[in-house]
Amino acid sequence: MYSEDGRTMAGRVEMAIVGAVAGLAMWALLDKGRDIVTNPHAYLATVSFAAGFFAVLLGLSGPHRVARAALPALLLGGVGALLITLSGLRFGTLDEIGQAGHPIAGWALFLCIATPFAAVRLVQHESLTDYGRLFDTSWSIMVRYSAGWLFTGILFGVAFLSHALLDIVGITIIEDLLEHEPVLWAFVGFSLGLGLSVVHELRQYLSPYLLLRMLRMLVPVVLVVVAVFAAAALFQGPDQLFGSLSRAATLLAVALVMISLISIALDRSDADALEPRWMRLATAALAMLLPVIAALAVYAIWLRVAQYGWTPTRLLAAAVAFVIVLYGVAYPVCVVMGASWMARVRRANVWIAGATLVSIAAWMSPALNAERISTSNQVARAESGAVRPDQAPLWEMQHEWGKAGRAGFAVLQTSDNDVLAKAADEAANGQQQRREDQKAHKIQQLLDVLVVLPEGEAITAEQISNMGMWKLDSLADCGEALEARCVLVFGDFDPTSDARQGVLLQAISGRSEWRRWLVTLYPDSVELQGRERVDSLTAAHIQKLVDGEYRVAPSSLNSLWIGDLEILPAK
Repeated sequence: MYSEDGRTMAGRVEMAIVGAVAGLAMWALLDKGRDIVTNPHAYLATVSFAAGFFAVLLGLSGPHRVARAALPALLLGGVGALLITLSGLRFGTLDEIGQAGHPIAGWALFLCIATPFAAVRLVQHESLTDYGRLFDTSWSIMVRYSAGWLFTGILFGVAFLSHALLDIVGITIIEDLLEHEPVLWAFVGFSLGLGLSVVHELRQYLSPYLLLRMLRMLVPVVLVVVAVFAAAALFQGPDQLFGSLSRAATLLAVALVMISLISIALDRSDADALEPRWMRLATAALAMLLPVIAALAVYAIWLRVAQYGWTPTRLLAAAVAFVIVLYGVAYPVCVVMGASWMARVRRANVWIAGATLVSIAAWMSPALNAERISTSNQVARAESGAVRPDQAPLWEMQHEWGKAGRAGFAVLQTSDNDVLAKAADEAANGQQQRREDQKAHKIQQLLDVLVVLPEGEAITAEQISNMGMWKLDSLADCGEALEARCVLVFGDFDPTSDARQGVLLQAISGRSEWRRWLVTLYPDSVELQGRERVDSLTAAHIQKLVDGEYRVAPSSLNSLWIGDLEILPAK
């Protein structure tokens, strides 16, 4: 039975089950999903939808039943997945998307801003502009999630201490369970769901208002600092002050702090806002200074763009500045209009939050492709001679700006400007050489620690060099310690094959487990297949293997025998 006063034990169980299912779903997608969904953009859409759905569902399911919260969670999860997928289409691989960062950040910010609106919609259907409810909901979700993760950390601490105590008498059941990744992920989700449920029950005792009351005290402090800065800036050269994007980032961060403090000080209504008149005046003064900081941030970005052109980072800074300018215009207007200025600021917050959601959607859509805009600008600058070829962001275009950047780099390589084309070719050749050197280093690191059996067998750098970087990265954890040992055993595992075959046992970093690869060795190359976990293998078996205590004996295929343990190279 659900009620306003709290959730029953059944409600706790329901939330804990939802959390456990979320944990298992994320484990399955992250650990097994790539083998099923091979297209990187389809995989991104699937993972982001699941993560967004469960994040919103757990955030809404405290005050509302899970079944009631499921529909808005599905809607927001779907929209978020669509946006991040559209943004991800600018890139060819998941690594490029992760390196760019802004698609993931935009997805997360969209969900954070949209979730309170969905929560208010669940309570009242007639309006989404009830600032009081939006204010309370936003801060309540933040506090609930913070406390839920704290509860999860405490449960892990209890589990660790329990294992340490039971381990004294030789009982390792807790460690044995949590060593299995599905159990670990399910436990994290279970703990978070249970914690969110309990925090909602205790909402009368654990509210955001203590934190908000403390943050209000910072209004006069920030006001003094900003006022001193603004006054000092008038007597210094703007080019020296603001000719760096890092300084623009500082100004943007200060503006965001000012906006947050103003909103916190005004609270959900006039009755809840700061009461001392001088504190309200300080808040109004801070609002009047906001356009000064916003204008200086815009000027700093403009100086950098005028000097070096557009890049995705500078476009992102400009997008953030656009939102801050909306606040910088709205807040002073609300203040100078006189009475009821605080109510007008609250209404402005709601509309600007909506505008921010639209801006995020535009940023992540093809309409505002930061990589394409930056590439077009930089190619035009390079071809016009506005920038020297050695100063153009050639490496960034080729490796960080996705498909548009690579297309622009190809244009420069075929440019009629011989100097520019030569610089692009040198950049490409230099990067190719760096990649080859990096790969050679990884191969040598692997050969230095790899144990090859039986004695007399060998594998060369030339044979390994055909492997892709991701496979070499998968073997990067191989080391000299027994717990990190990687052992390659050659034998007649498949008498029907003309190539030399072996079994590579690879230690899993940080775990007392090993993976098995099937190795096929050719005169000038090597092929790895499999990568399956061998749960029954222990460090003791690896030691026996290194000491030569093994045999290759027949099964349906010949197998690797270490004592009484049989390992099949393939199924």
